[in-house]
Amino acid sequence: MRRFFRFFLLGAGAAATLTAASPLLNRAAARWLAEGDRWAFTVHVREFADAEVKEDRVERFDPSKPKVDRWELVTTDGRTPTAERQVAWRKVKARRRLSTPKSLTEYVDLENATVAGATPTGVRYNLPMRSNLNWLFPLEHVKLTVTVNRTTAAIEQVEAGLREPFHVALGLGRVVEVGFDVQMNPSREPGVVAGPATSHPAGLAHVVVTRLGERIEYTWSDFHRVTPHPGNVQANTPDD
Repeated sequence: MRRFFRFFLLGAGAAATLTAASPLLNRAAARWLAEGDRWAFTVHVREFADAEVKEDRVERFDPSKPKVDRWELVTTDGRTPTAERQVAWRKVKARRRLSTPKSLTEYVDLENATVAGATPTGVRYNLPMRSNLNWLFPLEHVKLTVTVNRTTAAIEQVEAGLREPFHVALGLGRVVEVGFDVQMNPSREPGVVAGPATSHPAGLAHVVVTRLGERIEYTWSDFHRVTPHPGNVQANTPDD
């Protein structure tokens, strides 16, 4: 689920040359791109079998830690995981560390963004998602909206939803629900530049998929901006 989640924080991928229909949106996106992946967060995963919970686990990603320790298995079924479960979980994570990070512009079509609404203080944009046959997720099924402050060009809210369920992984999986509403809460302190470095995100991201007919629920929360560990500067993206 790593690639599916990355673009929501608008800090994913390497910096890229951006053009957009709106100079305000362009400024906001460029600022977040310059951040790189500096966000720590918690993932709550519930895997089902025969309509009953097979495993309930809590994972934490923190790029301020050395690469091998960025991911932590916090609990399984409400308890401290056994040594055997830790080993098995780390092996799964290791197998998923082979993908190359992509730029935000490979996911989001900034040039064709449209205004969804406006107030005296902010503008809401609908951001079209780019489709690519090489991706497991047909992102055109995802509706993404961001709210940008007119004065500071700070992204203040990111929302996403699913237009309709869709199949993934050669039809073996199906994404049935996407819910994302994160308030970035950039600083309003006098003299402080509002933007990613001063944001304190709040809210939840929630995705439900089925794999071979079995339900899996992912919920992301507890977002915190951190300073990446030096060893993670070039490869500091979540590896789920």
